[in-house]
Amino acid sequence: MRTLVYGLGESGISAASVLISLDEQVRVADTADSQQLRDTVVRLGVEGVLGADASVLEGIDRVVVSPGIRPRDAILREAEVRGIPVVSEVALGLEILGSSAQVVAVTGTNGKTTVVDMLHWIFEAAEVPHVVAGNSWRALTSCLDEVRKTGLLVLEVSSFQLHYRGSGGFAVAALLNTRPDHLNWHASFEEYAHDKLRVFEDQGPEDLALVSVADPIGRGAAGDLMAETVVIGEGDSKVVGDELLLRGEPVALASELRFAGAHNHENALFAAAAASKLSVSNDKIRASLQSYSLKPHRMEVVAERDSVLYVDDSKATNPAAVAAALGSFERPVVLILGGSEKGTDFTEVLPLLGRCRAVVCQGEAGPRLHDYLAATGVEDVYLAPDLAEATGRAASLARPGDVVLLSPGCASFDQFTGYSERGEAFAHLVREMMNKVPK
Repeated sequence: MRTLVYGLGESGISAASVLISLDEQVRVADTADSQQLRDTVVRLGVEGVLGADASVLEGIDRVVVSPGIRPRDAILREAEVRGIPVVSEVALGLEILGSSAQVVAVTGTNGKTTVVDMLHWIFEAAEVPHVVAGNSWRALTSCLDEVRKTGLLVLEVSSFQLHYRGSGGFAVAALLNTRPDHLNWHASFEEYAHDKLRVFEDQGPEDLALVSVADPIGRGAAGDLMAETVVIGEGDSKVVGDELLLRGEPVALASELRFAGAHNHENALFAAAAASKLSVSNDKIRASLQSYSLKPHRMEVVAERDSVLYVDDSKATNPAAVAAALGSFERPVVLILGGSEKGTDFTEVLPLLGRCRAVVCQGEAGPRLHDYLAATGVEDVYLAPDLAEATGRAASLARPGDVVLLSPGCASFDQFTGYSERGEAFAHLVREMMNKVPK
C-alpha cells in the first residue's frame, strides 16, 4: 500500500515516521512550501511534494490527513472522487495498535482537555499505567510502543479527528457537549454534531458510553447507543447539593475541590465514571479529585487588587465556554470578548450578560461583536482594537468586588499563536498595569 501523508505539521510528521518504520511506501505533501518544510522532507528521507495539488494523488492507495486540513480541500475532494480512503493520524495510530490496548476516548466542544487531564491525574494517583495522547497532547503515532506496553490509552479526540476516524470501538467513549464551533472547518453544525457522535461508533454492550443531560445531541442519541450508557447529570450520576454522585455513590464533595463551577463538577463526574469503569475505587477517585488543579488558562486567577479579581479563561474559544464561565460567578463581571473571527453566533451568551457590569469587545471579531451586542440592547458595551487596550479599559471599568474576566469566545490567531500565549499576555498586562499604579 502506498500512503500519502498530507500536511506536515506535528501529526503528519509523526504519521509519516511510523509508516516509514513499518517499511511502508510513503509520500509526504503540503500545499505550502518553505525551507522548514523542505528540511522536514529531507529528514524523513521519502518522496515529498510541496506546493501540492491534486496530481499528488497519482499512485496513492490511502491518504493520512492532518487535522487542520478541511474536507472541502481540493486534494481531499479529489481523493473522494477517486475513491481513495482518507483517515486521520489518530485513526492510523488506532489501526496500528489493533486490540493491543483499551482506549478511553473523550470529545466535546468544551472541557475535553480538562476531563482527560483529570483522568490522567486519577490514573497517576491510583498507579494505573496508561498513556495520554491526541488533540491537545502528543500525536498518537509518536507513542505507540508506550501504549502497547501499558495497555491503556486515554485519547482526546476533536471533531476533525473523528471526521476521518476509521473503524473500531472504544472501551469508554465520552461526549461532553456539542455547541456550534469550528464551522469554518465543517460544512454545517449538523456535520459537526454527526462527527462528534462518531466517538460511539462500533462500541458493544461491554463498553461504556458517557453523555451529558445538558447536551441535546448526546442526550438525544443515548437511547440508540449499543454500549452501557450513563447520562451525567441525570438519575443517580449527578451533583446533589454538595455531593458529586456516581451511580448513587458519593465520589467527592464540591466544597473540598480546588476547582469551582458546575461545568467543572460535571467534568469531574465524566472523569470519575471513566476511571470507575477501569476498576479505580471511589476512595482513590475522591482523593485524586481533592488534589486536582485545573490546567492554565481555564478560569485561572492571575491577580487580585483593590478587591478586583482578574481571571484568565483564554481557553474559552467559543460562546458555550463563555456562558459556562459567566455562570460560575456571583460577583459582577467585566467581560473581555473577541479574538480571531469565526463568524460564531453568540446568542447563547446573551441571557448571562445581565450579570456583567460591562463588556469590552476586542480583536478581529471585536467590531462585529460590539455591534451585535449593542443591537440586542446590551448596555455598557465597549470596543478596543486589541487585548492590551481591552485589558486597560476593563480594569478602568471594574469596581471593588468585581471580576475582570478574559473569556474571549473566539480563537486567538489575530494577535497570538494560540490561547496559551493570549492568556500569558493577559496576565502580563495585568501585572504590568498593577506595577504602574500606586497602591
